[in-house]
Order: sequence, then structure tokens, then C-alpha cells
Amino acid sequence: MKSSVSIRGMPKKTGFTVVNSSSHEDNFSAKELMVHGPTVNGWRSSRLCSYPQHLTLQLVERSRIRKLQLLAHQFMIPAKVEFHVGDSPPEASPPGFPGQFHRLG
Repeated sequence: MKSSVSIRGMPKKTGFTVVNSSSHEDNFSAKELMVHGPTVNGWRSSRLCSYPQHLTLQLVERSRIRKLQLLAHQFMIPAKVEFHVGDSPPEASPPGFPGQFHRLG
């Protein structure tokens, strides 16, 4: 996943860390999303998992997001994707609940 932030009209990539994911398949951890390269496996939810699945990312700095890019595998395309944004650090959230988020769109 990429996010871009516009500063004076010039978009740039914004760094992030993976804070939490609801599940992952062996060798497809959400932490793989923080590494870019041709040999990276990416993230996959567990087989036969319960839905919805979630993935929590923390941007390296407070940002105004104008564009998000979600890249999916050509054969494993999600049926539905929702983006939620929030403005609270993960350590300020109760255990098991990644903060107060608002749905985009």
C-alpha cells in the first residue's frame, strides 16, 4: 500500500509502519508491506478467516492524504475494501481496538 501526501502541490510517498493485522498466512505477514522490492511476498489474510479483516497502519508523521494506492494480486482481488482514518497514536487506544476511525468515502 502506498499513500501520497501533497506539500505545495508536489505529491510524495509517506512512510508508514504496520501496527496490527487481524490475521496472516504463513510467509505473508503484514510486516512485508513495509519492504519494497521484487522478492517481497506482501500480506495475505489466513485461509478460512472470519471477515472483516483489518490492517492498521501508522504514518510516520501527521499527514493530509489526497490519494491512496492499493495494489492487489491479479488473481486474489478483494471483494470489498474500506479505508478508515484516525488521529490517535496506537498506544492511546484500548487493547484490541486500534483507535477511533472514520470511514472515507
